[in-house]
Amino acid sequence: MSEWDESFRLAWPSTTQIIRYFGLMGDLEQFSNTAAMRRGRLVTAACHLIAAEESLGNGWEERHPECAPYLAAYRKFMREHEFTILEAEREYRSETLRFISHPDQIGMLDGKSPVDLELKSGSMPRWCRLQTAGQVLAIGNPMRRYALHLKVDGEYNLIPHEDYRDLDRFRAMVDVWWTVQEYTNGRNSDD
Repeated sequence: MSEWDESFRLAWPSTTQIIRYFGLMGDLEQFSNTAAMRRGRLVTAACHLIAAEESLGNGWEERHPECAPYLAAYRKFMREHEFTILEAEREYRSETLRFISHPDQIGMLDGKSPVDLELKSGSMPRWCRLQTAGQVLAIGNPMRRYALHLKVDGEYNLIPHEDYRDLDRFRAMVDVWWTVQEYTNGRNSDD
């Protein structure tokens, strides 16, 4: 099956599109701006390179001083925890639920089995638990889920997402999303 659902001719939604559809990302939409979103993308990309022990490039940090405290927080996390990155931003497709997801980082944390590590610089939204639930559902592996909140003061919080009801909640959201698409777009084949 391709990215396009053959019965509806709709592109499969992403994890965040599903969460946004249900109005749960209001905090991001209300308090975020273009500069903060750009900074977040830069911080995430830099963290991938730091985890892989690769260079950010000559002068990168001087050109992006707004990222400095968040990268300091990530480097502190890397000093205080054993984290081995296995992959970053890989696309996963849930064939059964028909959605796609791009986990920030999958890696080994403190010698344990692989974990899903979602990076957040700025605020820590409540819906992040649903985001990591969607990610592990798309991966098809019930791994441990964490958010790594990188703070402007150079500190971090490693937040475990341990409520497995989030997986059921996200499954229900995807199902409702597809049901709404089917019935509001006149694609119900029973008509």
